[in-house]
Amino acid sequence: MRSIKKRYSAILLLLAIGLTACGGGNTNNASTNEASNTPKTSASETKEASSTEPVTIRVSYWAGTQLTIDAHDNVVKLFEAAYPNIKVQSEYATGADYTDKILVQAASKDLADVVRVDYSQIKNYVSKGLLKPLDEYVVDKTIDLEGINPLHTDVGKVDDKLYGVNIGNNALVLFYDPDKLKEAGVEPPSTSDYTWEQYEKDLQTVKDKLGIYGDTHFGQSQYEIWLRQHDAKLYNDAQDGLGYEDDGLFTEFFETQLRLQKKELLTPVAVESEIKALEDGPFPKGNSAYGGWGYWSGSHSAVVEKQLNKVVGFSLFPGPSKGAYIKPSFFHGISSNSKHPKEAAQFIEFYTNNIEAAKSLDGYFGFPYNPKVLAGVESEFTDTQKRVRAYLDLVESQGSPIDPPAPAAGSEVSTSFKNIASEIFYEKLTPAEGAKRFRQEANKALKK
Repeated sequence: MRSIKKRYSAILLLLAIGLTACGGGNTNNASTNEASNTPKTSASETKEASSTEPVTIRVSYWAGTQLTIDAHDNVVKLFEAAYPNIKVQSEYATGADYTDKILVQAASKDLADVVRVDYSQIKNYVSKGLLKPLDEYVVDKTIDLEGINPLHTDVGKVDDKLYGVNIGNNALVLFYDPDKLKEAGVEPPSTSDYTWEQYEKDLQTVKDKLGIYGDTHFGQSQYEIWLRQHDAKLYNDAQDGLGYEDDGLFTEFFETQLRLQKKELLTPVAVESEIKALEDGPFPKGNSAYGGWGYWSGSHSAVVEKQLNKVVGFSLFPGPSKGAYIKPSFFHGISSNSKHPKEAAQFIEFYTNNIEAAKSLDGYFGFPYNPKVLAGVESEFTDTQKRVRAYLDLVESQGSPIDPPAPAAGSEVSTSFKNIASEIFYEKLTPAEGAKRFRQEANKALKK
């Protein structure tokens, strides 16, 4: 029997739109960043503004922790110092509120000039006509992608047009607490041959020796890894139905989690449902030995290590490593209603390719992929960022290419998955019943 130990966090799908991938701040807040006294960067690193006329651009982004807000604001200050005629008004929201805010603003044609978009949402936004193609700004090098591996930039294309510029690379990660594993007598997960069977044994040992939960439930992001480990994917090539025929994949995913749940190796679903921010999770609070709650290698490593005040371990998820993949942390796109697209493009270029901006971010929003930027910042990487880079190298070497972005109905499919998973974990629905219902609901949404 195929064995998988995955945990579900209902709040994961709220905190990580498509999840996810960065940590971020307070709901429906906004901040305006005035020009600072930071010295202007050299002409070789900053493209001069096309006009000296005063301009204010709005930038909308997802945030789930104060660290995200601070990281973003620091780059904005550098940008405003380099471009004194351009002021930036930043707007943020957290979790599902961010998507809701974007759709409300779009309906009133009041989207920010620069919109931060998750990989899972970019096709949806393009289909709704919310984003402007960026190709003209790449051609004139307002956004300079020269010398960059297309692997890192083509992910922002829809129908061969570029709509989003990748902020930085990320990967889902299974964190572990080396101190707790050592105390329990458990070997840290190996880099390539850690099995689901061994993972379950390790959770049991942690429970027996330390009297704490091993991990949390898995959600949709981990289910997609599980599918990839079995040469399947969530959506078919036409994206008008599920990408797998064997409902046993869904059933076994949840049957194993229920087994772990009944053995009290996973934190209670009721506890997980109360998580309001990344810092609230059982792992960063020191209440579990593993953190597979839907953490990403970039910003989440900073949040977790800051919260625990210790170094944490990075591991691929159990099972075949081909399930792992590199993901853009977020994209920056320009709204189709922007009145200042040129200045918006200059902001995107600065955020992505400026050396000082990259130093300020320190890999927080995903690792830089521009060779020139990497060369300019790698000497200043913290120990945490060195471990993040090593982990991404591992994922890139042992994983497989990311699946295409979710279709426009992806949000509806995710909602269905979340609701069904909740009913399964509360034992109101069997995994087999859940598999059948998920197929019906997902296919119906995808065929609209």
